[in-house]
Amino acid sequence: PSVSISLVPSSSQPGPGRLLCPEMDFCPAQIELRWFQGQQELSGHVVATAVVPNGDWTHQLPVLLETPPRRGVTSSCQVEHVSLEQPRSRHW
Repeated sequence: PSVSISLVPSSSQPGPGRLLCPEMDFCPAQIELRWFQGQQELSGHVVATAVVPNGDWTHQLPVLLETPPRRGVTSSCQVEHVSLEQPRSRHW
């Protein structure tokens, strides 16, 4: 899986929006995705759907961080998957 982060607008809350880390095209379906702000894991502020099959033996998993990004604080999306030798991270 590749790791990317995008800022998406929030229709329910004012502010700069929320961060989305969409994991696409991975196989097998078992994957772990974690969000961090600075060095702190934000497990209570993460919204994830179930892993969705693409129909071609690959899967996807969109994961949204409910806490808006803060100026001066790095937000990171970290992915662990059997196809990766080590976890991959992307920073915002």
